[in-house]
Amino acid sequence: MGQNPGMLAMRDRYVLEKLLQDRPPAEKEWLALLRRKLATRCLPEGAPIPAGLATIDSRVSFRAANGFAGTRTLCLAGTYAPGSAFLPVTTLYGLALLGLREGEVMGFDRPDGGHDWIMLERLHFRPAATREPAKKLRPSPALALRLAPTGLSERVFSPANQNGGGPDDGPGPGVA
Repeated sequence: MGQNPGMLAMRDRYVLEKLLQDRPPAEKEWLALLRRKLATRCLPEGAPIPAGLATIDSRVSFRAANGFAGTRTLCLAGTYAPGSAFLPVTTLYGLALLGLREGEVMGFDRPDGGHDWIMLERLHFRPAATREPAKKLRPSPALALRLAPTGLSERVFSPANQNGGGPDDGPGPGVA
């Protein structure tokens, strides 16, 4: 068998390693796929993430062998809500998509004994791709802070939920 497709960003590799340590696998097929993902190449820390590479929080379109297709955001298990537009990496499909580039296919075994594959058709959005390198911020001499009085000390405020007590109060909370 050839090399696994895709590569992992450093953050995604860390998340998968934590899953392997902390989360007991629900099924042996998922554990086998997790170990295959951890055996893929990993980008060096600080290296730019290549265009088209699916990472956690990426919005992707995909197609699977069984006809399952859609557009979802790859997420961690804690951010997933059933029926939402998210696909957790704790599922076979979500884990298989993680680290793929547009056009790549990943095959895996299913718990029912069958074999499946999923293809990353398109990467719509990846938060890491929108971030610019951090620039060193310098204080600007043109900016100055000036405090201005608000004038609120002269106003008289009455409580919004006054519970009666005066003869002019109509029916309301005081009557109840």
